[in-house]
Amino acid sequence: MVIEAASKYYNQLNNDLKAVKKYIHNNFGVFLTILYLLGSLSGVVYLYVLLNNFSIDVFNFIEISDFLLALISNPLLITLYTTLIVITAIYFNWRSGHTPDPSKKNILKRLYYGFCYPYYLLKPSYTAVLFLALIIPTYPTILAHFHSKDIVNEKTMSYHLSLNYPIAQSKVTQLKNVQIVASTIGNLFVYDNKQDKLLIISQENISALIPNLHQEKTIKPKSKAASSTQ
Repeated sequence: MVIEAASKYYNQLNNDLKAVKKYIHNNFGVFLTILYLLGSLSGVVYLYVLLNNFSIDVFNFIEISDFLLALISNPLLITLYTTLIVITAIYFNWRSGHTPDPSKKNILKRLYYGFCYPYYLLKPSYTAVLFLALIIPTYPTILAHFHSKDIVNEKTMSYHLSLNYPIAQSKVTQLKNVQIVASTIGNLFVYDNKQDKLLIISQENISALIPNLHQEKTIKPKSKAASSTQ
């Protein structure tokens, strides 16, 4: 039963891969658009998790254009997504030419096919969707958590921010030590190291943003980092 299920699965996988290759060849532009939209979705997940760590709901500030540009919100996000595409393409290209023959049985293959038996009961197209559903939100979530910790601990570049007019009722138009958390078409999200809180600045209110090139990067005490998240 296990061998039959494995054989049926790999035959279907081979047919699906041939169909996908044919579709990509005939609709390459559409395929690139799909890849970019999936990347944009991972970018939105990244922005959501990152700002949610500072108690901000990104969907209150994001626009359609922000969704389309979400993938480029972090250079590492682009690198990871591109690497994922390349590795997946190499694997499936190799798999299409090296379909295993489950009928050639030995002890190791019996153990392998037995372990993967529940996987073989699914259609290959369903497993691809399941893979995307797991990987697309996972790696941007991990990246966002690490980035938010680096910001709270002042490990990212700090800037001197000049404003055209004060925020709310404050008379301050100069923020001398802020870190960029995220940026959208309409707003810039910065973490004020002096106040230990996130500020939302309208893009129209920004007069100048100058890097503090001679900053000393120090790690905040854990008690301070913990209090800033409360």
